[in-house]
Amino acid sequence: MHLQRVATSLAGLLGVSKPALTPRQFEPDSSVYVDADTGLTFASYTSDRSIIFRVAIPNIIPADLIYDTVLQIVAPIDVGWAGFAWGGHMTYNPLGITWANGKEVVLSPRIAYGYYSPPVYTGSHYTVVKKGTHVNATHFQVTAKCTGCSSWGDESIGISNIDPEYQTTLASAYGNTKVDTPADVQSTFGIHDSLGHPIYDLAVAKNADFAKKVAALAAGETP
Repeated sequence: MHLQRVATSLAGLLGVSKPALTPRQFEPDSSVYVDADTGLTFASYTSDRSIIFRVAIPNIIPADLIYDTVLQIVAPIDVGWAGFAWGGHMTYNPLGITWANGKEVVLSPRIAYGYYSPPVYTGSHYTVVKKGTHVNATHFQVTAKCTGCSSWGDESIGISNIDPEYQTTLASAYGNTKVDTPADVQSTFGIHDSLGHPIYDLAVAKNADFAKKVAALAAGETP
């Protein structure tokens, strides 16, 4: 049903996750959303736990498909942690795991290799945007630029990437139990209570002057 753009036999044997890409012939699970806080346009998906996962991208995508993205997650305050997988599965691809720590929000880059707490991933980097990050009585929200989330892997296992010209199956998850050490970005946490694989149409998430806008937001300015 889904057409894989990139595949290698070794990656398949290792179970390395690659985003499933489809022509625009299915109704996506995401919809367009314009964020009042940041001014960015996102492809937005809401899970059955009422957790919102949003992605914004540049309007000009380079041929090598290496580009920065913006991830925004909004979760009910009683959610222990929420996670997003750029490869469409929870293993062998960049993850963003977020949770509330009092009045602060933690966003941790991870990569999972099995059914245990995933270690911190050094292949991607999140820059949190304060203007789109907060905690209130009902929800916590994080907005961050990710460098290293549109393309990952190496020659031994194959290179995976996200091509917004195709619909893309991404993945989301959450745990109802709080992480073990909320103040620690490297905290361990339990297995997810639910996992989803929404189809995103990232073509609607393109933003003109993306780099300039995101740089301004990261500096605490209004783009």
